[in-house]
Amino acid sequence: MIIPPIPPIGASVAAGAAQVAATSGGLASAGVGAVGGAAPPGSFQNLLGQAIDSLNGVTNNATNVSLHAAAGTATVADATIASTVASLDTQLASALASKAVNSLNAIMNMPL
Repeated sequence: MIIPPIPPIGASVAAGAAQVAATSGGLASAGVGAVGGAAPPGSFQNLLGQAIDSLNGVTNNATNVSLHAAAGTATVADATIASTVASLDTQLASALASKAVNSLNAIMNMPL
């Protein structure tokens, strides 16, 4: 059995962003939900949004592969790999969010 290569991060971010753009009905392009208009392409807001979109795409992929495995059109190994990748990405996002909250609390507690 050949193990498929791990796609680069940029590819998964682009896939997640394309999936969200396709399912959002154009709300993101209309600026709905954006604070203060459109952010520059390399801004923290865009990077965070792309990371969340990527996480959503990975979890949706794991769900789809699991459904295909249950239907018999995908292997259990593929479903296990997709599920593990989604779990690791979720754990990473949770750890980063926790660090961000801790950092914000440390900044807020600094004396002026």
